[in-house]
Amino acid sequence: MAIEEIRENRIQKAENLKKVGIDPYPAQCSRTHEIVEALTDFDNLENEKRDIVLAGRLMAFREHGGSTFGNIFDGTAKIQIYFKKDVVGEKEYDEMIKILDIGDFVEVQGFLFKTKRGEGTLEVKKYRVLTKSLLPMPEKWHGLQDVEERFRKRYLDLLFNSEVRENFIARFKIVQKIREIFLENGFLEVDTPILQSIYGGALANPFKTKLDILDLPLYLRIAPELYLKRLLVGGFDKVFEIGKNFRNEGMDREHNPEFSMLEAYIAYKDYNWLMNFTEDLLLKLVKDVFGRYEFEYEGQQIEFKKPFKRVEFNVLVNEYLGLDCEESSLKDFQKKADELKLRIEKSISKGALIDELFKKAIRPKIIEPTFVINHPWEISPLAKRIPDKPKFVQRFHLIIEGTELINAFSELNDPVDQLERFKEQEKAHDQGEQEAHRLDEEFVEALEYGMPPAAGMGLGIDRLVALLTNSHSLRDIILFPTMKPKE
Repeated sequence: MAIEEIRENRIQKAENLKKVGIDPYPAQCSRTHEIVEALTDFDNLENEKRDIVLAGRLMAFREHGGSTFGNIFDGTAKIQIYFKKDVVGEKEYDEMIKILDIGDFVEVQGFLFKTKRGEGTLEVKKYRVLTKSLLPMPEKWHGLQDVEERFRKRYLDLLFNSEVRENFIARFKIVQKIREIFLENGFLEVDTPILQSIYGGALANPFKTKLDILDLPLYLRIAPELYLKRLLVGGFDKVFEIGKNFRNEGMDREHNPEFSMLEAYIAYKDYNWLMNFTEDLLLKLVKDVFGRYEFEYEGQQIEFKKPFKRVEFNVLVNEYLGLDCEESSLKDFQKKADELKLRIEKSISKGALIDELFKKAIRPKIIEPTFVINHPWEISPLAKRIPDKPKFVQRFHLIIEGTELINAFSELNDPVDQLERFKEQEKAHDQGEQEAHRLDEEFVEALEYGMPPAAGMGLGIDRLVALLTNSHSLRDIILFPTMKPKE
């Protein structure tokens, strides 16, 4: 039978229920136990032989003469249900066979018992339709060749794939635990604007929109950084925010235009303190959520163990590229890009070129948890310089399995230096670098009132979850990733 025929048939079943005064979509449910509660307390409930009421989606349905077995799932667990004609009643039983379909939500009242095979089962005395489904459940969801269909219909993916469901449960436990750890360490959770008149806090392309009533161009934020640092100026000394950022960039296994980040800032500390805090944060996180420190990702074993390795950015450039960020020229780096057959725009600045080479030729080779520290100042417009090496800044990336999980630095709080950096970025933007940081004069003005020395970090929630759940792509751990519409 074609899907449209099945749909029409089910619509008619719903109409038939309405004709006899039964609402196929009632608001009330009389459930007394979640299925997991019933299974946990099964022995006591079985011995008491008292009725309980369960509810859930009908996942299987098989008739054997005067009896029918089925399975229902309520999001907590699955349980077998058993209908007997002489218990339910002949008329009610025959109606049940005509009305119920796999995919319907039902409420069932009865008592618990174990079958001869020892399977916990609810023998049904009464039943009621809670939701009449109109479309049939897919028969071969696990064998889908079109992987994108799993992401388009995530609700079915969650329903039929327990591993996917467990990964998302892990995701939200990770977020909850991160929040707990920051709160336990005295940080205040805040929120900052998503619509911004000047985008900043990262080197990225924004999404542009417009506020009609003010005829004002606005941007979806690429990062909350500049607003969070305004709060340091305002006297908050420990703040963090967990939320969405948006970047109008490419899509691949490590990038989605809409993604989740944590950003945190603490006054009177520097990036060295923040590296130690990061180690403690991740070790407590993985132990509390997963109960272990070792993980497998893409066939590689990862162990979270203090201290994480620390290596200077320029040391890696020397080792892998045979060049020096300070001594080598733009032409030297362009030649290296050509040797590596990397497609790089010719108008790119030296700093941006070094950054691209690092991302494509060096970062994928860093496997164990590693702090890459002390980046060139040209690619770090918001970080404080190293006093005795002013061409470099107090910045670190935490990289694991070739993926950048955290970007952090000692925050630049010198307004004169910050303004000059912004001007350099504006020049780069005028020369064609669309991802260059824009000049935010209001932020510079805030710095002129004085911002305490501080350290700040951004942690990619999606990338961290993908790593800890051994997921190949961010699309596997974002509930509804950005997708190209079907034709």
